[in-house]
Amino acid sequence: MIRTFRPGDEPAILATVDAALPVDRLPGITRQDMVRAVDRKAGDSEGTLVVVEDDTVVGYCTPRHDDLTVHPNHRRRGHGRRLVAAALDLVRSRGLSHLVLYGPSDREPAAGFITALGFTYQSSLWMFELAPSVEVPDPAFPEDVVRRSYRSESDLSTFVDLANASFHDHPTPLNFTEHAVKHVHAMPDFDPGGILFVSPREEPDRPIAWAKAEHELTEGGVRRGHIPFIGVRPEWRGRGLGRELLRWGIGYARAAGAETIELSVEAANDRALGLYRRTGFTPEVEWPHYALPTGSPPTGA
Repeated sequence: MIRTFRPGDEPAILATVDAALPVDRLPGITRQDMVRAVDRKAGDSEGTLVVVEDDTVVGYCTPRHDDLTVHPNHRRRGHGRRLVAAALDLVRSRGLSHLVLYGPSDREPAAGFITALGFTYQSSLWMFELAPSVEVPDPAFPEDVVRRSYRSESDLSTFVDLANASFHDHPTPLNFTEHAVKHVHAMPDFDPGGILFVSPREEPDRPIAWAKAEHELTEGGVRRGHIPFIGVRPEWRGRGLGRELLRWGIGYARAAGAETIELSVEAANDRALGLYRRTGFTPEVEWPHYALPTGSPPTGA
């Protein structure tokens, strides 16, 4: 049976993750990363599908995260195909033209699965890393802007509007909702100081650019930094705001004790790729993504 995610499904999904990680050996993805992703599923319950066998969740698909995973002990039973068929309906209902999933093309059976269902290579997402030894200047924002930290609840709708406006023309457009953002911001590790707003000096209450930076202690006891978002409204691009926001994010993470800092970037995002390379980031892991049009069912379904 396929159904949408329900609060309380998290332990079964984590059991699937724990069983799959050593088998699938996904490069650059740790259990901590997956735990964070599972914790966020309740922010968009309708955006995750689960497959149930004998009253137990044994697989899931979250198109927003390009993720489909079936418990290794329950594979080769058609669960993956059924999840893909249901996911096509889900993304179609959200106005998307393709279902996109991550698939390590050098690993079987993932490569065989995506090929058999008719997926074709679309693009790659890269994980970039900044070594602790790389010196990065402090941010120097233009004189005609001001900056401030996120103010939690009072900034929620402003944040969602800014995030959607700055990512609507991204190579892989993102959709932020108040419900999902509020869910993430209610988590114990959320720090409002890790979100920076930039506004015109003459209109300080109208943010036109933003960045989010995070840090966490890894299972190995090393603090790692992460910059998941840097966004600028289209009409304000080309003024160096993205560069200064990146420098701010690096400084935020390093001030918290982070050593290596990582971020992800689409291979098609030339502007961001150039900025990250010039700052000293180096590509470490490639995550190929494959797409299937929503207009037809998967092959063999």
